[in-house]
Amino acid sequence: MQTRSYVLEVVKNITGKMFSEGCKQQHVGYMKKKFNTKLEACNYYDTHNPHMRPLNILGTYESDWDPHTTLKYIVRRDYLIIETIEQFAILHK
Repeated sequence: MQTRSYVLEVVKNITGKMFSEGCKQQHVGYMKKKFNTKLEACNYYDTHNPHMRPLNILGTYESDWDPHTTLKYIVRRDYLIIETIEQFAILHK
């Protein structure tokens, strides 16, 4: 039996023509890190983003939009989709 795991989905804030057509965010990818629980994913995000409010502050498992990167992180169940986004430890070097 497969254990349930979670990943962080990364989405980008959309402006311009796509926004006017109803698209507000665009999928960028999934982070190359797995978590055993949603709380573990939130703690990982919070540790690496001290300039942001806690990921789950509103109970939605979605971060605020990062003003520096215009990215947002969402805790998702892992469906074994190929991850393409480096971990924060690598991104912040």
